[in-house]
Amino acid sequence: MSKAKAINLTAAEKALGVELFKNRKASQALHEAVTAYQANRRAGTHATLTKATVDLSGTKPWRQKGTGRARAGYKSSPVWRGGGVVFGPHPRDYSKNLPKTVLRTALRRAISDLATAGTLHTGSAPALKAPKTKELIGWIKESGLPLSVLLVLSKPLCFPSRKRLW
Repeated sequence: MSKAKAINLTAAEKALGVELFKNRKASQALHEAVTAYQANRRAGTHATLTKATVDLSGTKPWRQKGTGRARAGYKSSPVWRGGGVVFGPHPRDYSKNLPKTVLRTALRRAISDLATAGTLHTGSAPALKAPKTKELIGWIKESGLPLSVLLVLSKPLCFPSRKRLW
């Protein structure tokens, strides 16, 4: 197994065949991509009951005049305990769509940052006998990479002795 070696910005440009950013350009695209990713993960299933959806009676609790108490129209009023919520949250879709060019620019920006920081590595693809996590972790450790790593492969891994289980 070969050790993975850190590459700089110019070596990364040659290896990827893409022009990377040498200054702080395109940081807005990276920000938008991260914001969109986090927004797309939101479920948006929060909900409250309004005065119309609270399961309470619609009748007047007491008559309008003569009791000495304040006027009251219905028990589901937001003023009352157990009543509806005014302007509470309702289910909605938080997802954001970004143009492909912005996503590509953000990826180039992220790769540029990694190459500038010296944390972008290149090496040969792992030669694994079986799709086992233990083997992959062993290969990562032997390559001298940190355990928290993103592997980008040019083609999918092939396992020679893969049997069909069904």
